[in-house]
Amino acid sequence: MRPSGKQDKPVGMNRILVELYDNDALENIVSLEIGRYDKLVFLCFKDSDPDPAKRRVMSSVISGRTGIELVFEEAEEKSIDAAVKALSGLPEKFPESVFDVDLTGGDEIFIAALGMFLSGYQGNAFSAHVSDVIAGSVSLAMSSKKGSGDNKENEAGEVNNGGVLFSFSDIIRLYGGLVIGTWPEEFSGIMDRKRYEILRVWNALKDLAADWNRFCSISYVNGIEKDEEGYISRRFSKSGEKVTAERIMSRLKKRGIVSDYSMDDNTLKYRLRDSAVTEELYVSSGTALEMYTALAASGTGMFRECYTKVLLDVNGVISKQGSDPTNELDVTMMYGYVPVFVSCKNTEPTKEYLYEIKTMAEHFGGKYALAMLVSSKTAFQPVKERAKEMHIMLIDDVQSLSLKEFRNAIARTVRKFIDELHD
Repeated sequence: MRPSGKQDKPVGMNRILVELYDNDALENIVSLEIGRYDKLVFLCFKDSDPDPAKRRVMSSVISGRTGIELVFEEAEEKSIDAAVKALSGLPEKFPESVFDVDLTGGDEIFIAALGMFLSGYQGNAFSAHVSDVIAGSVSLAMSSKKGSGDNKENEAGEVNNGGVLFSFSDIIRLYGGLVIGTWPEEFSGIMDRKRYEILRVWNALKDLAADWNRFCSISYVNGIEKDEEGYISRRFSKSGEKVTAERIMSRLKKRGIVSDYSMDDNTLKYRLRDSAVTEELYVSSGTALEMYTALAASGTGMFRECYTKVLLDVNGVISKQGSDPTNELDVTMMYGYVPVFVSCKNTEPTKEYLYEIKTMAEHFGGKYALAMLVSSKTAFQPVKERAKEMHIMLIDDVQSLSLKEFRNAIARTVRKFIDELHD
């Protein structure tokens, strides 16, 4: 929201966005996604956040995405007088400029200082506004779904009002993480090519979740690579694996996914048909549900990005020695300005799964991040209540949903969740 008295940018003047630095990254960038500016000034306190490492990341991500310069303007100490002094110095440091101060987030000292400064300021170079991250996300998501409106995004990621949208990778970087990789690319780009195979595999296996989980844990003989005749081999090492393999192979062959197979007491050999173009679906038990979820989410038109198997570095620094701590996210989306973190479980949901996705969302996406748990099986009522209390979207019993029903369930769940946030 902007006050009706806000001054438009005069001809020949620079328009500078003044951000009151906040530890939540989305509050620092939402105004850049709403409107165009020539420079960004962060007001912060000396010897306080953001530290030099954060400043380098912020400059790299924000300037890299928007092309504008970042300046960190420091108040000498954490006091209202020092904050007023920092504000008062802006017109002299940046002549021939108008200043638009974003009151979203930021330290209360700066907010109080701004009131004092403006009460004695003679001129029209300053205006102030507050941006609602969630309401803006709803507006952007709805306009994207309709394919029209003031916030429609062009190919460069710029919206018609001049703002520039930040990507999921940008958001993760600003919160201190780093996207190492995804499979295989942004999902809307492969949705049509992979749609048939995703649906074929999901429909073949959705009612065999336990068997499919066990089958995918059977060790490969030579990895997922095919031999000269096109066969993949797995080795039985646990009791019951041969029975499980027979059940799965029989189903896949019946559905035209496996052309032929053979097994003895120790080994399974099978060959996928040439039409099985998404081999990764058969590597991990959860991949079918993950890709089915991504297919449904992309089909809602509500999300501007959708990825599966997103590998994240926890601290955003790739070490050349030893192993880095990493996390893998099953599905991720961007709903307007905010990231959505989705955990897919090919089993009954538990409270531990809820804690897991909530922790991931808050760590990598801050306080506005949306967390969702998708499960193939039905959740018990206590888990449903726990999800509601923890503000986690839960979609269960997906094995009984058609693609259209699943797509509608995602859209309905997100809309209801957002409405409840504003109650």
